[in-house]
Amino acid sequence: MGNSNDQLDLVLKDNNFEELSSSRKSIIKEIFKNDFWGDSEKKLEDILANKKHIELVNKPLDEDISAGKNTYTYDAHTYHTKVPPQGISKVIQYYLPHGGVVLDPFAGSGMTGVAASANGYDVILNELSPAASFIESNFLKYVDPQDYQAGIQFVLNKTKKVRDTLYTTTCRECSTKTEILYVVWSYELECNHCNGVFVLWDHCRKYGSNVKEHKLLKKFDCPHCLKEVNKSYLNRLDTKPVFLGYKCCSKQIKEHSLDVSDYENIKKSEDLVQNYQGIYPDVEIPDGVNLNQPKRHGIKNIKDFYTARNLVACSSIWQAIGLVADKEIASLLTFTFTSLYQRVTKTSEYRFWGGSSNTANFNIPQIFNEANVYLTFERKSKNILDHLKSTAQKYTGKSVIHTGSATNLSFLPDESVDLIFTDPPFGSFINYSEMNILWESWLGVFTDSKNEAIVSKVQKKGVEEYTDLMTLSLKEAYRVLKTNQWMVLVFMNSSEKIWSSLHKAIQDSGFIIEKVNIFDKKHGTFKQFVSENTAGADLMLHCRKISNPDSRFGRVDSNFNIESFVKNLSKEKTPYINYLHVKREQEIDFRTLYSRYVAQSLSNGVKVVDFSDFRSKLNEILINA
Repeated sequence: MGNSNDQLDLVLKDNNFEELSSSRKSIIKEIFKNDFWGDSEKKLEDILANKKHIELVNKPLDEDISAGKNTYTYDAHTYHTKVPPQGISKVIQYYLPHGGVVLDPFAGSGMTGVAASANGYDVILNELSPAASFIESNFLKYVDPQDYQAGIQFVLNKTKKVRDTLYTTTCRECSTKTEILYVVWSYELECNHCNGVFVLWDHCRKYGSNVKEHKLLKKFDCPHCLKEVNKSYLNRLDTKPVFLGYKCCSKQIKEHSLDVSDYENIKKSEDLVQNYQGIYPDVEIPDGVNLNQPKRHGIKNIKDFYTARNLVACSSIWQAIGLVADKEIASLLTFTFTSLYQRVTKTSEYRFWGGSSNTANFNIPQIFNEANVYLTFERKSKNILDHLKSTAQKYTGKSVIHTGSATNLSFLPDESVDLIFTDPPFGSFINYSEMNILWESWLGVFTDSKNEAIVSKVQKKGVEEYTDLMTLSLKEAYRVLKTNQWMVLVFMNSSEKIWSSLHKAIQDSGFIIEKVNIFDKKHGTFKQFVSENTAGADLMLHCRKISNPDSRFGRVDSNFNIESFVKNLSKEKTPYINYLHVKREQEIDFRTLYSRYVAQSLSNGVKVVDFSDFRSKLNEILINA
């Protein structure tokens, strides 16, 4: 392939949109065959044919790992949970100082693969979700950065006309045409006292002296009857655009109410949607733990997650990607598209201080931010370009991507891998098959959730079913791992039942736990900050496959409990939370303390308590101290 825009025609099909005869699904079919992605099947043959004797490491890694998320690779594409690859690298290099084959049976977005391949190790990634496997395959892909940039520019050129139609406004300061950066929308609510209807945005704002003190009030007076209302309990009606933002003749973003032409553009967007039928996914949303909230608010179909404008914008990009002939570039452009995820949907909650997050649930906020899809696409392409220029160019190890259940690794023979590093599902913490439906609806391939290891009322799976599926998965991991080698599980949960479940699965599969320590990702998840009963830093369970082990769990200290844990704490070591975006005093970081407590409990062979019970007991001890 060429390295310049002059050779673009050799890379791309420069056809008219009307000549598009197939959707992006055809590309997925090209790169996904026999449950393998790309040339993974051939690579697996090579890996298995070149078995090497690997020198054993007899002691578990005896240190905590701390690795931040803010890297080019980590930011290139979102996923619900990701372990920073630079932290994984430390673990792999410790256990395999002389090389070897690494397996991740619950591979997620493929960070184990990134860490392994960038350090010269061969890696096998297995994942139940086709969407996650697609993400993995592109994280582990390398194309020339200039060819990728040419592909991005091709898409932007092809969509310029519709972009101008969708996102053009008039600068209120200099009266020239300029591009909309975002539009903020608010639901209309119905008062539960007088049935009066009002736009939430107009009545729930409270401004402080700086942006950190600005608030969207939960309770306020109804503008009609003046009685106090709680916005969470009011009936939602239609959505209304309340203001837009742009940057034109000023260095700062300007925000204004919509004018007549802005409303006309919204109407044009609604009319344009019909032109893209068959391009965007038309998929009814099933019942689900994370799917029922949006369904209650009128999101019945995948297309309903988008405003009309953003549905048209996404469809135009998708259609342009469909014109790219080179499947490697097309795949990476599709990867760029899927990286937008929730940021361009109605789930993008408005924040005074800006920014956005992709939370591990589908929640439709009462005030949401409609981001400019093309600008978001451009911005994400820069993250991916940085990843190509930094991490991806270091890949030397072979990477195998396979889609299937961890309960059946029959594509691997016995004792064929040297190390397992994995981040398995955390009970009911995240419903992966539900959260991947947005990606999979565009890609046209869906998760078979029959063997998804999860606690879910909708799937009729409780702790017992979760335990059984985890046990089957870990038995397969035990089978394919070489004797005396190691499996490192990264795990955290706030439930004693889930910890007991995982412990039982580890024991029943034949592994013994030799060490437990902390894997600190530095920045907590959104859920950890908004939920008081969500635990914190993940733990690493260092498990070993040993023939005829004398003990299933090392030593047991039945005297270890919360009181003895507190006695070992010192004021210097007590962690605190500092809040960056809101005015709030620092607080004791109970989540990190719980991680330390669980690590010590597992190491001492005793049962853990729920995070909520731990927090209450610790508060009681500290108050009485």
